[in-house]
Amino acid sequence: MRWLKILHTTPERQAGRWPATLAVGDPHVLRPDGPVRRPAYAPGDPMLVYLAGTYRCPALLRVLADPAFDPDQDRWGWRTRVAVTAAVPVAEAPTVDELGIDRRSLGRHSRLRLDASTYARAARRLDAA
Repeated sequence: MRWLKILHTTPERQAGRWPATLAVGDPHVLRPDGPVRRPAYAPGDPMLVYLAGTYRCPALLRVLADPAFDPDQDRWGWRTRVAVTAAVPVAEAPTVDELGIDRRSLGRHSRLRLDASTYARAARRLDAA
């Protein structure tokens, strides 16, 4: 499955500087029997990063491990290890409009499924940069 992962921007991400690996977070809900709302990511899944508020997609990631719950995280308890496979400065990144992603779908989500053609279009743009 291919994903659009919404992340918040940092000066490093704005400049296109990403670590080789990192953990992305997703929200959780704690119930008496444990955390719920586990992301459906699987090792090997590709992700396109959308930086919230920029309308740009500056990086491609690959999921390295299944999501794991971190009880020390207040809001983004589901943590997923990923590898950065391509990244460009935000100013050079394709916009969601250029990739054919409806801005209204971004809303308050932390992740969305992407179809193969949209992901391929993004991969071509980021690999060519």
